[in-house]
Amino acid sequence: MKKLQLGWFATSRGTTSLKIFNYIYNAIRTNELNAEIKFVFINRELGEAENSDKFINTIQSYNIPLVSFSSLKFMPELRKRNIEEWRTLFDKEVYERIKNFDVDIVMLAGYMLILSKFLCNKFTFINLHPALPWGPKGTWQEVINQIINEKHKEHGVMIHLVTEDLDRGPVLTYCKFIIKEYDFDKIRQEGVQYELSLIKKTLQLLSEEKLKIVGREIFYNGQSITQGLEIPTEELLKI
Repeated sequence: MKKLQLGWFATSRGTTSLKIFNYIYNAIRTNELNAEIKFVFINRELGEAENSDKFINTIQSYNIPLVSFSSLKFMPELRKRNIEEWRTLFDKEVYERIKNFDVDIVMLAGYMLILSKFLCNKFTFINLHPALPWGPKGTWQEVINQIINEKHKEHGVMIHLVTEDLDRGPVLTYCKFIIKEYDFDKIRQEGVQYELSLIKKTLQLLSEEKLKIVGREIFYNGQSITQGLEIPTEELLKI
């Protein structure tokens, strides 16, 4: 069976980006995942931050093509004045650097920028979002704060197709769990334990062509699914 050809986007502001990448890289290396990572893009350059430096050095040590292009240094005045224009111009520069890579999917994992409509339409991007398909938008901190403030009964993690509609693109997979107590750290910790295995499971399903993306529609075993495929947390803990 043909290998799933992957691109990868990260910012590596924290330590999770590298943890996720290493988990998937090792799954590929041990043949648990039938895929190949064709390139990695990071919107940082060496010397900007400790975590991104570690990420860059690690990717280079794996001999995976790395595209490093700093969003911090790109037209900072325009970014303050007109973020939408800045975002499109930045993404056009990114596209010029990655357009020759032939990939099926580009995984966003710890990528802290919002993609422009321009770039969304150039590749098929999927994103890890720490919420249920019908849950809050935003960063994981914003999501958890909203869950606590609104006293949600359940929480989860999803993988969705990236569109110009922030955190609301068609859902590939998700998992959910009951919130036992409204404690910020405990909610975060429970969600995190499923993130790596949900990414791996999703990529496995894509590589096996059980899960398919056709335009902006998601299919599982040939059937269109509108709310994504729920993966039980018990199954994810065994992966």
